[in-house]
Amino acid sequence: MVTSAAQGRVAHSEADYIARAETLAPSFAARAAEHDRTGSFPFENFRELSEACLLSLTVPAALGGPGAGARYAARVLGIIGKADPSTALVLSMHYINHLVMARSLTWPVRLSRKLARETVEGLALINALRVEPELGSPARGGLPATIARRTETGWRLTGHKIYSTGSPILKWYLVWARTDETEPRVGNFWCRRACRARASSRPGITTACAPAAATTSSSMMS
Repeated sequence: MVTSAAQGRVAHSEADYIARAETLAPSFAARAAEHDRTGSFPFENFRELSEACLLSLTVPAALGGPGAGARYAARVLGIIGKADPSTALVLSMHYINHLVMARSLTWPVRLSRKLARETVEGLALINALRVEPELGSPARGGLPATIARRTETGWRLTGHKIYSTGSPILKWYLVWARTDETEPRVGNFWCRRACRARASSRPGITTACAPAAATTSSSMMS
């Protein structure tokens, strides 16, 4: 359940979503060239998207969000993409994950509600960590090298991922991994990003995560 303050921030019509995106687009476009030139991340764009209730666009209405479907999300992404394609790419990954959660029978309800609430109430994005140096994209098949070991406090993940779109601003990762069991199970482990990251000489992402609390694969339910 979301707070009354959060409910007040939610847009209530498709026309409003489009209008809010069109209002933000000029400032995104004005900053895009500088971000491209310097390789900097457009953090300010996502703060403005959050304030405009556009980060929660595809969060179901029952969980406090606008409840927009893929069609209206695509219209918003088209407006943002014309202004700053990089911002639209990160936003699209976030939207897709919430659309999948809303329709999935395997996502734990408690986690779905938690992620929805945090997205409605603040600046919180989610995306997957899947691609590995040796295996490449999981679309080609194979077992991930990232290992999940069950502990007293949850799952402990050990592995090396190359990238995740939007990683500088993500609050949650869906980490693709396999268990260390005799017959490994494969699933996506929900991992909340901690506030610290450490430098690494190896290419890829090196970050500190809280213990993985649950999984989202039908074959990997906690």
